[in-house]
Amino acid sequence: MESSTDVINDILSNGIHSYSYEHKLVLKKNRPMPVLNLDVMDGKTLRKFQFSWYSKYFWLTGSQTKNRLYCYFCLLFGGEKKWCEEGVTGVKNFDRTASKHAISEKHLVCQEKFQLFGQNRIDHIASEGKRLAALKYNEQVGNNRRILSRLIQVVCYLGKQEIPFCGHNASVTPINKGNYLELLNLLSQEEQLIKDYLSSNSSFKGTSHDIQNDLIFCITEVVNMQIMNELNKVKFVSVQVDETKDVSCKSQISIIFRYVIDNNIEERFIGFFDVSIDKTAFELSNILLDQIEKWNIRDKIICQTYDGSAVMAGKVISVPGIIKNTYPNAMFIHSYAHHLNLIFLHGSKTIKDVRLFISDLKMFHAFFSESPKRSELLRVKWFKQPENCDTSWNFHSRAAATISANFTELKKVTLRVTEEEDWDPMSICLANSLFNKLSNFKFVYLICLFNKISMFSDHVFLTLQEKCIVDVQACIKEIINMSTQLTFMRNEQTVVTCSKFAVELNSELEYSDKDVRDLEYLTYKILDSIITQTNVRFQDFELLQFVEITNNKAFKDYKKCFPIEKLIQLEKNFPSVFDLERLKNELTIIFDDRGKYLPPKDLLNYIIKADLREVYKELTKLLQLILCIPVTTVSSERNNSALKRIKTFLRNTMNHDRPTNLCTLAIEKNIVDELIIDPTFIDRVIDLFSNTKHRNIDLKYKIL
Repeated sequence: MESSTDVINDILSNGIHSYSYEHKLVLKKNRPMPVLNLDVMDGKTLRKFQFSWYSKYFWLTGSQTKNRLYCYFCLLFGGEKKWCEEGVTGVKNFDRTASKHAISEKHLVCQEKFQLFGQNRIDHIASEGKRLAALKYNEQVGNNRRILSRLIQVVCYLGKQEIPFCGHNASVTPINKGNYLELLNLLSQEEQLIKDYLSSNSSFKGTSHDIQNDLIFCITEVVNMQIMNELNKVKFVSVQVDETKDVSCKSQISIIFRYVIDNNIEERFIGFFDVSIDKTAFELSNILLDQIEKWNIRDKIICQTYDGSAVMAGKVISVPGIIKNTYPNAMFIHSYAHHLNLIFLHGSKTIKDVRLFISDLKMFHAFFSESPKRSELLRVKWFKQPENCDTSWNFHSRAAATISANFTELKKVTLRVTEEEDWDPMSICLANSLFNKLSNFKFVYLICLFNKISMFSDHVFLTLQEKCIVDVQACIKEIINMSTQLTFMRNEQTVVTCSKFAVELNSELEYSDKDVRDLEYLTYKILDSIITQTNVRFQDFELLQFVEITNNKAFKDYKKCFPIEKLIQLEKNFPSVFDLERLKNELTIIFDDRGKYLPPKDLLNYIIKADLREVYKELTKLLQLILCIPVTTVSSERNNSALKRIKTFLRNTMNHDRPTNLCTLAIEKNIVDELIIDPTFIDRVIDLFSNTKHRNIDLKYKIL
């Protein structure tokens, strides 16, 4: 029921019985006393309304709408019709009329009712009872929310630290109740509220598996809301996608959004998505398109990066092709350091001898890493095998270099294991196999060959990691140089040199003419594979040349000759995104000022801190775009590692959502840390949790 400022008119229109008891109590305390226009000429005398009448007659009230005076008591409790319905307009002899009404029977009855109204009434007692019940209820809600806040803090701690909640066996035993329960028990030693909760037969089992999942989900939702808030503020977003297998042999892809917010580069984990059944380009692109739509970044996608597999980088039907058809600005950029891995690993998939060689390298690592007793043999000799990695050529090159540098010691160690009596049969068998490998002419030759190749490849790895985003020309030069050097290696002298090095490592080796011819054929096959793959996989590298516009080491040259061709390439890659004329002028100012010869991130930081974003509006956009481009996918590799740590052999049956949510808490530690100190964080999680399926716990306060 709406009300106006004219209370008396509302009462006359709606009737006093339409008001609640509480509203009537309010009316009792607030008698309206408006100024009325009741002026009237009595002969030559002007009779006026006197505001002092309200003080003289404490029951008097008036309506501006009706422009009449009323008795407040009679109006509320039904007295004389003249004073509660019709109203009084005559101001002549008003004192006499009012005094007569004040002593009338009906007025006195209404006055009594007015005075007694609200005293010891059943409605009032019932209302007070409801208030006390609400207070008690709210007290319990407060306790429930404090208990839940502790559960949330425990979940955040375990999630951030990548600690399992209860392992594969969720049964509660006196010896080990699982990390989740044990941590709550530890808190209960200092907090009586938690102790009472754990010891009571509460209908709300906050320690159950379902409750844990809901809490993890709600916390992750708040983290995702934070990411969504960041995405709403940024202009550009790039997408990184990579594939991995978890311990239960399910194929997953991880999706990461990379963007620049202010002057900070953020790479946010979005989730793992099961692609075990269907890994076609259409299915993968549908997953990605759904996520782009869900996170509302359709107009912000400027780059897409994948792991370089055929379905990702195919020429006919590929994921980047499908995405680019929908979002034309979504430029396809390879992960170039990752890409170099694929070039060298390509040989392991297509050439049998190389595939066997790489397996043998892993065998050396496995032999020493899987037994403390065997590992001690290496520690005594002051060296160790590199950490194993199936998808990194760096591991293979370092493993080959380690074996080459410690060849004699490895022979002695493996021979010692085969000859001593205190070793188990498995160790003796493996050691004998490794000793034979060190005496195999092809294995030793390939160690020498790949050591020679890695002289060029490892340097290119470092260049791509360090300079890819600022000095594309330097990277192209290094790639061409590597390809040229590998082409020069394609001759008989390479085979002779590597054979000579192999004999120096193991003097017992002998190479016949047939062996040399076979090794020459194998060498050419390996080099041809690497050279061909290099030319194919780096053919689009020049598309990145526009990023050199912000290469501070070239600013001095740009001052003399503006890089207009790079600006044109920028427009080709991202049409209608930049005001080229303004951007050119802004860049010219930067090139003319040696104090602004800063790397992209530092230059952006300077512009933001000096509050010059409106001055360098287009340059700010360009710097954010360039910093947004992911030339390496280290983050996706980091996410895959997190999945392997969280979904272990002891916890390989957890459903798909739980590892994704736990990985979010583990990977986005910085967001979780920021949220934990936010006083609204716990309440936001609890409010989300209260909207999940019924939990037999009251979490919402009643309004008193």
